[in-house]
Amino acid sequence: MKSVRTAFRILINCLTMLALATQLVLAQKVVDRSSAEPPPWMTEPPIGTYFTYYSGVGSSPNSLSDAKEQSIANVLSEIIMEGEVTAKSRIETFHQQSKEGIISEVSREIQQTGTSTTIAGLRKEEEYWQTVKTGDGLLYQYWILMKIPKPEYTGFDLTAEQGYGFAPVWRSTLIPGWGQIQKGEKKKGLRLMGSETAFVTMFLVSNHFSRDYNRKASSERDTDRRKFYNDWSNRSYTISVISGIMAGVVYIYNIFDAVAAKGAKKYAWQPMIDITGEFPAPTLCLAVIF
Repeated sequence: MKSVRTAFRILINCLTMLALATQLVLAQKVVDRSSAEPPPWMTEPPIGTYFTYYSGVGSSPNSLSDAKEQSIANVLSEIIMEGEVTAKSRIETFHQQSKEGIISEVSREIQQTGTSTTIAGLRKEEEYWQTVKTGDGLLYQYWILMKIPKPEYTGFDLTAEQGYGFAPVWRSTLIPGWGQIQKGEKKKGLRLMGSETAFVTMFLVSNHFSRDYNRKASSERDTDRRKFYNDWSNRSYTISVISGIMAGVVYIYNIFDAVAAKGAKKYAWQPMIDITGEFPAPTLCLAVIF
C-alpha cells in the first residue's frame, strides 16, 4: 500500500507541476489569489511524526467551488487508496463500490466544517486559491492541505504552537537575517543579510578611500591636486557616513523583526530526543520540519 500511495503522490505532484509549467508557458496572469505568497506545501505535503499530511489540487474554468471540490476529491481518493482508515469510530476497508459515496459525504463535511466525522480525525489544515486569466478566459485553481492523526496518536492533543522562542533573536543579533531564515522566512532573511553586507562593505570601502585620499592630500604640494584629493576624501567620507547609518538601520530593523514577526507557519511536527535517547510525550515535543 505504501508503494501505491507513493506512486499516487508522485503522479499528483507531477500533474501539479505540469499545470504550473503550462501556466508559465501560456503566460497566464494571476488576477486574484488568497494570499500574497503561495504556501510551501503546494507540490509536496509536510512530513510529520504525529500526522499524515495530504495535499490536493483542483482547477476549473467554471467556478472556484468546482475547483475546490475537485481538490478535496483528489485528497480523499489518495486516503482511500491506502486501504484502511478509521471510519465512524471503527476500522473499515473501503471497497471500490463505496468509494464515490464516501468521497461525496466526506467532501461535504470538509466544505461545511473543515473536519470529518466519517473519517475520524481528518481535518483541513490550510487552503490556497488563485484565479488566472488565460487565452480562453478565467481558470480557477484551488489547493488544499489536509491532515489525519496517525493511529498511535489518535486522541492526543496535538494543538500547534506557532512560536519560535528566543533563538531567532540571538541569531539575528549575530548575523542579520539568520533569525528570519530560522523562522522560515528565507526571502526576507536573505534580503536583510544581503542589504547589511552591502552597506557594511560600502562603509568599509568608502572609509578606506577617504583616509587614503586624505593622506595623499596631506603629502601633495600642488594646490590643485591637494584640492582634488580633499574633495574626494570628503565625498568618500560622506558615503561612508550614509552607508554606516543605513547599516545600523538595517541591523536594528532586523532585530526588531526577529522579535515581532510571527514567522512562517508550522505544518508538521517532529519529536525531539532527550539525553536518554527516548522520545518524550507527543504533547511536549513539537517542532517543525522545513
